[in-house]
Amino acid sequence: MRGVWSFVSGLALVARGQAAYLDTSGYFVSNVTDSKTALNLQLSRNTTIADTTYGDDLDDLVVEVTKSSNDVVRVKIADHAGERWQVPSSLYSKGLLGSDTSLGNISWSTSESTVAFTYTSSPFTFQVTRKSDGYVLFDSSALSLVVKDKYLQVATAVNDDVSVYGFGESTQNTMHVNTGDRRTLWARDQGSAVHNTNLYGSHPFFMGINGDGKAHGVLLLNSNGMDMTFEDGKIVYQTIGGILDFHIVAGPSPADVVSQYTGLTGRPKLMPYWSYGFHQCRYGYNSSASLREVVRQYKAHNIPLDVMWADIDYMKDYEDFTLDPVNFPESDMTELLAEIHTAGQKFVPIIDPGIPDDEELYAYTRGLEMEIFMTNGDGKPYLGQVWPGPTYFPDFLHPDAQSYWGEQLSRMYELMEYDGIWIDMNELSNFCNGLNCSRSDNVTCPNADAQTTCCLVCTDDENEWNYPPFAINNDGDQTPIYYKTVSTSAQQYGGVLQYNSHNLYGFTEAIVTNAALESVFNKRAFVLSRSTFSGSGAHTAHWTGDNAATWNDIQWSIPTILNFGIYGVPMVGADICGFALNTTEELCARWTALGSFYPFARNHNVKDVNSQETYLWDSVAEIGRKFIGMRYRLLPYLYTLGYEAHATGIPIARAMFFEFPEDTNARSSPYVDNQFMLGSSLLVIPVLTEGATNVTGYVPKGVWYDLFNYTKLESVGANVSWEVSLYDMPVHVRGGSVLPMHQAALTSTSARTTPYSLLVALSANGTANGELYQDDIDAVNGDEHSTVVSFTVSGSELSSKVVRNNYSGGDFTDLITDVIVLGVPTKPSQVIVSSSDTVLGFSYNETLEALTIDASGANLSVTQDFTVSWL
Repeated sequence: MRGVWSFVSGLALVARGQAAYLDTSGYFVSNVTDSKTALNLQLSRNTTIADTTYGDDLDDLVVEVTKSSNDVVRVKIADHAGERWQVPSSLYSKGLLGSDTSLGNISWSTSESTVAFTYTSSPFTFQVTRKSDGYVLFDSSALSLVVKDKYLQVATAVNDDVSVYGFGESTQNTMHVNTGDRRTLWARDQGSAVHNTNLYGSHPFFMGINGDGKAHGVLLLNSNGMDMTFEDGKIVYQTIGGILDFHIVAGPSPADVVSQYTGLTGRPKLMPYWSYGFHQCRYGYNSSASLREVVRQYKAHNIPLDVMWADIDYMKDYEDFTLDPVNFPESDMTELLAEIHTAGQKFVPIIDPGIPDDEELYAYTRGLEMEIFMTNGDGKPYLGQVWPGPTYFPDFLHPDAQSYWGEQLSRMYELMEYDGIWIDMNELSNFCNGLNCSRSDNVTCPNADAQTTCCLVCTDDENEWNYPPFAINNDGDQTPIYYKTVSTSAQQYGGVLQYNSHNLYGFTEAIVTNAALESVFNKRAFVLSRSTFSGSGAHTAHWTGDNAATWNDIQWSIPTILNFGIYGVPMVGADICGFALNTTEELCARWTALGSFYPFARNHNVKDVNSQETYLWDSVAEIGRKFIGMRYRLLPYLYTLGYEAHATGIPIARAMFFEFPEDTNARSSPYVDNQFMLGSSLLVIPVLTEGATNVTGYVPKGVWYDLFNYTKLESVGANVSWEVSLYDMPVHVRGGSVLPMHQAALTSTSARTTPYSLLVALSANGTANGELYQDDIDAVNGDEHSTVVSFTVSGSELSSKVVRNNYSGGDFTDLITDVIVLGVPTKPSQVIVSSSDTVLGFSYNETLEALTIDASGANLSVTQDFTVSWL
C-alpha cells in the first residue's frame, strides 16, 4: 500500500545527547537453586560503581536458566517480583514459547544436550557453549549488565571470524551486519525505499556463522524498543523496557538454527497453493471495471495470473468492510468475483486497522459495544487518524478480539467473496501525535487536499513513556517513539501500555486475522501483513513494503527477502517493478524476471505514477511469459518448498551460505548479496544493473545446468560471468536434483490438472534426489490430507517411492508423462519401467547430454512406486 512517510527520511530533530554504554559494577550471585530442570540465580546489585544516567538500577534480579530442547538454552533475567512486562506466551501457541512448561522440561544432566551453561558469581556474567566443539555461543562478559526501569543493557562477545546476520527489518544492500552497524527495533510506517533505518517489523534475532561454517542463533524475546549494535567484537543490546529473555540456539548448520528458532516461535504457516502464483495489485485501480480489465489483459497476453488485489480504492470513503457504491457497486463486484473464481483465480482486498468513528458503520458501533478499542488510559477509546479520518484502533490483545474481528470479516465476506486478506498500516501508523486527540468543530477531517495531515487537536505528547531517558535511534536520529504512531501511553487490555506492546501490534493482528479467516472460510487462509515480529511467519506472509522503482531497490530486495527467511517468514517478496516513482521498461523487465523467483510474487505500485502491469510493454510481456511461465511449471517444486518450510522452518529463498555453509566464498564473495538459492536446487543470479549486457555471480563447486536450455556448467567454486540480453537471466539447476514440474498454464488451478514432468539433474557421480508434496490445498493441517513422494537416482535408475499417501484425487493429476535427465554421458540403448519391463520411447541430445523419456503411455503415477532405468 501507500505509506505515510516520504521516501526521503525527513523529520529533522536534534539528537538528545546520547551517552555511551554504561559501565557499572553490575550484579553478584547471592543465592543459587539448582533443580533437575532449572537453575535459578538470585542477583543483588553491586554498589561499587553506579551510573544513574538513565535512572536507578533495580536492586534484585532473578536469572532462570532452562532448556526448551536439547539444542536451546533459555536465560531469563527478570525483576525479583516478576512484575515487569513480558511478551505473552499466549502469542506462541504454535511453538515452544507458548508453554512455560515445555521451556523447562529438559533435564540438565541429559547426555543428549548439545549446549552448556556456565557463570561467574561476581560480577555476574554467563556463557553458553556448544559441547561438540566448545564454541562460545553467548558470552555476557563483554559489557556490564545494567537493568533499570527504562533502560536494560547487556552484550555478548563475538569472535573475529563470525559473520552476523539479522537484527530486525531495515533496507540494506547486504545481509551482513557490519562492524559499527546499529539497528533499531521499533516498528514504524517508513517506506522501504529509505535505506538503513528501522522499518515495519521488529525481529530481535541474529544468526552468527564462524569461519568453519558452524552457525548459532540468539533470540532476545523482548517487544520494547531497542538498539542492537555490532562493534568492537561485541553485540550490544540496549532496550527501554521489559526483561532480558534470551533463547540461544546451538545449530550447528544455518538450517539447524532456523529450524530450532522456528521450533520456539512456531513453524511457518502452510500457504494455499494459489498463493504461489503471480499476483497483480495497484493503489489506484479506481473501479471494478479497472480490475476486470487488468484480469482480461493478462489472459489476452497469455501471461499467467492467479490473484487480483484491491487497495483502499474499493472502500467507501476508505472505511474498512465497505464497498464504494459508485465505483465498486456490490452487484458488479459479485459478478466480477464470480468471473474470477470461474477462471480459477482469486481476489485479495486490503484492510487497515483503523475503524472510523462513523455511527453508520457497524464495525465502529460494535467495537464500542464490545469495548474492543485501545484506550487513552482513562477508559475512553484512543482516537487517532488514518485514511478515513478520525479512527479507533482494535486491541488485538483483547480476549474478544477474534470474536469482534471475525464478525467483521464474516460480514465482509457476505458483501464480497474474497479469498485472503492484506493487513496494512499495522505498525501502528497514525497521522497524529498525542494521547488525547479530539475533533475540532471548525475543521473538516480529513481534508481531501492534505489526506495525511493531522486534522485533530491533540495534547499530552510530553510524558515519561513518549520520552524515556534513553532514546533509541528511531529513524536514525532519535525521533521520538510516539511520532506518527499511537501514543506509547495508550493502553491495551489489562492496562498494557503501547510502550511495551507497540512492536506486537501487527503480529497480534495477523494471529487474529488468520484464525478468523480459517473460521470464515473453513479452510486454509492467506494473510499478508506489513508489520511483523518474531513468530509472525506461523500466521502470515510478508512483503517488503513501499519500495521504489530504482536499480538500488531491486538489489535491496534480495537481502531483505533472505533475512526474512532467517526470521521464519519464508513467504515473502518485494513489489515487482517498484512501488513509488515511475518504473522503466528495462527495470520492469529485469524485475519481472527476478520477481518470478521470489517466494511471493506480486507486481504493485502507487497511484499517480505510470502503470506497470506486465503486459504493457512487448518486451516485459515476453519476459513474463518466459519467467512467470516457468514459475508456473515449477509450482510443484515451490509448493514442496513451502511444505518443507512449514515442516522444518527452512526458508524457501535461501542465502548461499544455507546450502554451502563451509564454503567461505558463499559468505564473502562480492556477488552473494545479489543472488540466492530457491530451495536447494535452483541458483538465481538476476541482472541488477541498468544497461547490462553481462552479469556475474558466484557458482559453488559442482555441476549445474541452465534451467531453460540445459547447458552444463562445471564449477570449481568461482565467480562466473554470462552475456545477457534483456530477455535473459541465469537460473541453474544444481546437479543432484530432481524437480517435479507442471505443464504450461495460466493459473495454478489449471496447472494442477496437467500431468507432471520430472527434470533430473545428475551430479558428477550420477546421483540425484528430490521430493514432491501435494495435498487438497484447503485443509488447514495439510499433513492429514497429503501425499509425499521421494525421488532418487543412482546407477542410471530413477526410483519413485510414496512416503505418505493420505490424499489422492481432487484437482491434481497424478500421472507423469515425461522425464528429462541431464548429465547422461552416453546415449542409452533402452529405457524401461523396471517393475513391468515396459519399454519407453526416448530421445537423446549428445551435445547437452540430455535424455528425454516419453512416459505418456506408461501410466506412471506419483501415488504409486515405480522405477525407470536407462540401459
